[in-house]
Amino acid sequence: MIEKIINFLLKNNKTISFAESCTGGSLSSIITKVPGASKVFNGSIVSYSHYSKTEILKVDKEKINKYSAVSQEVAIEMAINVREQFKTDYSISITGNAGPTTDGIKSKVGDYYVAISHSEGIYTQYNNFLTNNRDEFIQVSVSESIKLFIDKIIKQ
Repeated sequence: MIEKIINFLLKNNKTISFAESCTGGSLSSIITKVPGASKVFNGSIVSYSHYSKTEILKVDKEKINKYSAVSQEVAIEMAINVREQFKTDYSISITGNAGPTTDGIKSKVGDYYVAISHSEGIYTQYNNFLTNNRDEFIQVSVSESIKLFIDKIIKQ
C-alpha cells in the first residue's frame, strides 16, 4: 500500500514527511524500503517522549497537559509542525498508547490518533486497537495511517 502513496506523490511532484510517536519510526522504515522513495520522502521525526514533542516538534506543552500526548489535538499539531519543518506538501503523524500502562485518565491503552496535514486542511482519525502485542499495535497503527492517506488524499 505504501507504493500507492509513493506513486501518487511522484506523479504529482509532491513530498511527504512523518512525525511518529508510538510507532517508533516504523512508517519511515516501510517507505524507505521502496526504491525511489527518496524522491518524495523528505524525512521524519520520531517524537516518542514529551520532550521531543515539545522541544523538537514544537508541540504546545499546554496541549499535552490539557488533552494528553495521545490526543487529536497533539496529533494535529505534530502533523502541521513536521510538514513545516521538512517543507513538504503532506505529512502524517501518529501518536498512541501501545500499553501495557497508560499515562493517565485522558487516554486508554490501545488508543491512537493519525493526522494528515496538507495545504488544503487536516484529516484525523481515532482508533483503539487493544492487544498485548506491541508489534501488532504498531503494525495496525502504521497500516491505518497509510489507509487514511489513500482514502482521504488519493481517494482511489
